[in-house]
Amino acid sequence: MTDKTLTRRGFIGATAVALPVAAALASRTALAEDLPHLDPNDPVAKALSYVPDVSKADTSKLPGFKPGSDCANCIQIQAASGAWRPCTAFPGKAVAANGWCAAWAPKPA
Repeated sequence: MTDKTLTRRGFIGATAVALPVAAALASRTALAEDLPHLDPNDPVAKALSYVPDVSKADTSKLPGFKPGSDCANCIQIQAASGAWRPCTAFPGKAVAANGWCAAWAPKPA
């Protein structure tokens, strides 16, 4: 039979692993919040027809737009929640969750 009590050595070892992981996750969240918001006048944003609020955009002028598509349900988005999130199409910038661009692709189900 194995002893399942937590030893001091086991606790210190688990803490040594858990603290850096927690710090990395916390800094990643802070980093996402600190990213500058993508300016729709940015050359790459213009090239990809980025709009920060698709509900206010003339979708007839957005190439490839499909009703119901926005940054929040795109595979390019890098965070699960938040009004502004990092995006692989615009490295180093945060996009509006309710925005849209021509790089939109649906998240897999």
